Amino acid sequence: MDQVPDTAQHFIECDTESCGNFSEFYCNTCHQRICDQCIQRHHEQKKNKRHDIVPYQERKRKIPSEKCRIHPTQEIDVYCYDCQDPVCSFCFVRHHSGHGLSDLETIYNDILQKCQNEITDIWKREIPHAKDNVELIEKKGEKVKKEIAKFRVSMKNRADELKEVVDNILNDKNKKLDEIENYVQTEIKEQQKETEDYIKYLEKMITDYESRMSSITHTELMKFHVEISLATFKMPYKSEPNLPTFTLGSLNKEEVAKQFGEIELDSPERITLSSVTKVSEKTIQEQGLILSHLSFLPPNKFWVSDRWGILFQFDMEGNILQEIPTGMSYIQGIHTVTTEGYLLYTDNSKNTVYRVTSDKSINKFIQTGSWEPGAIYFSPVNGHILLGMKRNRENKITRYNRDGRKLNDIQWDEEGQNIYQGIDYITENINGDICTSDLKACQVVMVTASGDYRFSYSGHHSQSGFHPYGVCTDVLGHMLVCNGYYSLKENCFSIHLLDINGQFLTLLLTPEQCPSSPCALCIDDKHNLWVGGLKSSTVFLYKYLQNSKI
Repeated sequence: MDQVPDTAQHFIECDTESCGNFSEFYCNTCHQRICDQCIQRHHEQKKNKRHDIVPYQERKRKIPSEKCRIHPTQEIDVYCYDCQDPVCSFCFVRHHSGHGLSDLETIYNDILQKCQNEITDIWKREIPHAKDNVELIEKKGEKVKKEIAKFRVSMKNRADELKEVVDNILNDKNKKLDEIENYVQTEIKEQQKETEDYIKYLEKMITDYESRMSSITHTELMKFHVEISLATFKMPYKSEPNLPTFTLGSLNKEEVAKQFGEIELDSPERITLSSVTKVSEKTIQEQGLILSHLSFLPPNKFWVSDRWGILFQFDMEGNILQEIPTGMSYIQGIHTVTTEGYLLYTDNSKNTVYRVTSDKSINKFIQTGSWEPGAIYFSPVNGHILLGMKRNRENKITRYNRDGRKLNDIQWDEEGQNIYQGIDYITENINGDICTSDLKACQVVMVTASGDYRFSYSGHHSQSGFHPYGVCTDVLGHMLVCNGYYSLKENCFSIHLLDINGQFLTLLLTPEQCPSSPCALCIDDKHNLWVGGLKSSTVFLYKYLQNSKI
């Protein structure tokens, strides 16, 4: 196994002028290496500072200079504890007034240490694990080679079997030809003997005539003349040999190949758009339940939240399996399911994201400081968690890893303006784009994984209004949007289907097909579309994608 790289220096010189001794210590205040003999000298030279001298292994790295994206002339120099953001002083005064401050250098080094620990973990655990996977893959390759070798042997055996069948047929045909040949040859020999006997008869007749010519009487001559005349009529019948006929049978290559066997490689499924059809509907056994959000839990359960923030887990028959009250007081996509089957949900009364495990235990997972959490989404592609939050008039999306560690914020556009007026539902597309619905702005907003604005969608001209709520994406990268939650016009109730670039494709569910006030939306592991509304406790399932072999 490869060893973890040793990044330590073999000899670390003291930074004190004209020293050059081995440095065992480090001043975190001045970011200088110090040997044991120069510690006192270092304090005396810079008496106006409180020096934080630590063993060299515990040193803090100096923060590289970084300009603020919103204020390019200012350096990022403070850390907002409440928002967990590094910002410049101008940003702190403008957007973080009253928030707690943390030492940026300490935070930087803490994160740096975490990264170093993760890198070490990658060397110790992930890379060996990946190399084990390489060995497994190689073994799979050898297994495939052996299996194909077996197929070759099977085909050779079948070819030998077919050849044996052909040889047997050939032998049978040759035997029949031998019988026919013997029969015809016997007939020919009989004809040959008859002809040879006729020749002997004629020769004897000529010999008798010549021997009797000198003394033959008139009566004998007349009789002999008749015999000679009749001799020409005694010629044996000359018949052609009765030869057999041979007709080639039709050689059907397909039939022979069928007898030989087939070689096939299982083709992957190809998923394509098809006409929408209603598959089934599930009436939930909870009277008056309003469906504000759905999360499918494979293979046969699903979570529902109502408009008062109560979470329910149901089986496929609509029976309640678990109930969780939260502090959420308005309709949003407040829950999501991870690939491990955990439920994540938000509670804006406690500014906390909770995690519910398979044994029904509920634990605090992420705390959001002064920001109120709302919509949440777990990405099955990369394992990241996208969390929509608001504070006063500000809205942002924060990305976390699957362990709840913050990765980045998405809040400002290139001009320093808020991207979001509101974040009601979140989903992530197959290309990493983040899609959100904003009922207040009456639009769907799409940004890249890094937070760069891509486009907005504000509905289709065929409808009198656009009031988006639930959103989801499918395996082909389509975006599906519920329309009509706040509308009083029933012709707005619909599900819009957009392509990966935000172009309108069709009303997947027209006002005639769509449940009233559609709000909840998700897609299960069989690519069925689940739709729930605010005026019914029934979940409707639709099929609009079809599987076919390539």
